[in-house]
Amino acid sequence: MGFPNDYSIWDVNLTKVQQEIAQIAKTISKYEPLNLIVDSDATKQLAQSLLSNINIVSQFPITLVIQPINDLWLRDTGATFVFDLKNQKLGGVDFNFNGWGNKQKHNYDQNIANFITTYDKIQRITTSLVMEGGGLEVDGEGTAILAESCILNINRNPGWSKSQVEQELSYLLGIKKFIWVPGVKGTEITDGHIDFYARFIGKAQPGKVLVHMDSSDPSTQQNFNIIQSSTDAKGRKLIPIPIQTPDPSKMRSTIVKGDSSAVGYCNFYLLNNAVILANFGDQAADQNAKQILQNAFPGRTIEMVAIDNIVNGGGSVHCSTQQDILYQAKKLFYDSYPYQGHLKRLSC
Repeated sequence: MGFPNDYSIWDVNLTKVQQEIAQIAKTISKYEPLNLIVDSDATKQLAQSLLSNINIVSQFPITLVIQPINDLWLRDTGATFVFDLKNQKLGGVDFNFNGWGNKQKHNYDQNIANFITTYDKIQRITTSLVMEGGGLEVDGEGTAILAESCILNINRNPGWSKSQVEQELSYLLGIKKFIWVPGVKGTEITDGHIDFYARFIGKAQPGKVLVHMDSSDPSTQQNFNIIQSSTDAKGRKLIPIPIQTPDPSKMRSTIVKGDSSAVGYCNFYLLNNAVILANFGDQAADQNAKQILQNAFPGRTIEMVAIDNIVNGGGSVHCSTQQDILYQAKKLFYDSYPYQGHLKRLSC
């Protein structure tokens, strides 16, 4: 995760955002170790203070790592971990973060993927393709759902055709089946990242996809229809499971209503033995989403957190995290997903 400390990005909301990042981090530490990137010794002390004031008992360490950073969105700036089946090596793809099409300063964030691969002492895999981790949703068995609005956008990849993007992602990530949705261009900073709209459940329920649904946004019904008519890399028919957005009139007043806020339940983080996602104050919708996630991931604890200021900034729990696969964890994962490709995307 990344700990933000730039008032020019977050303005008066920075302190509240820092508190919410600490809340997510402390919740994660109940289930797995965490590295939290801070930009200086002074920020490290601030983060330590916030973490110590949260009434959650950590079962795993939170390591504060000093490295210049602009913002908190590690899903987009961090390396995308892969395993090279031929050479039996772990690596991380650097997708050339450019501030979502040069919409925000990223002089430090553009180096975070390189920093993570160096810190973990793994191979950095380079490409000329520009994209973000939030623009990629995979099932770990060769299937990807992608939005044209962000990846096939001139602010990231001018001159790239869809077939060229598919060829590159097939090589980099072992993807064999591509499912494209149109996405929504320009309504918010990411140009419609797929991790807000659709998420695979995984090997326990193959083919099932959680889908964000909003009656005021016809693109969500279009996403649902495309997924429903698609099959995965193994030929299984995809089964979309709708998750309705909360009622704006029932949400907490601290949540900004509008396209720039990430109000939805699909942006969850799947971690060891748990799932973390945001709640919004609409008790019926929050409880419905929690039950859907519990059905999707039986045996895991569903943790719901109030992170209104992060949500107002355009992201949620998944956006602010990026899993880092250690070697033994990688081996356990690979043994349970025997997929034969050049490189294989590691997905918890």
